[in-house]
Amino acid sequence: MSGGGAKGAYEAGVLYGLYNNIPDKKTMAYDVVTGVSAGSINTAAVILFEKGDEQNMINFLSDTWASIVN
Repeated sequence: MSGGGAKGAYEAGVLYGLYNNIPDKKTMAYDVVTGVSAGSINTAAVILFEKGDEQNMINFLSDTWASIVN
């Protein structure tokens, strides 16, 4: 995942959209995740969840970014 402040929220939104619009949820399973800057924040959140628990991981990411205020 890339860095750049608000791109972290964008990445979470892309994962949310992909997961909720693909027919085979198994294609979202991951073995390795890396990130820089805001992407590393998302990476830290991703590693909290087991492989196969993508729905909860994506909901966590989405809810976390949605709750951040200036």
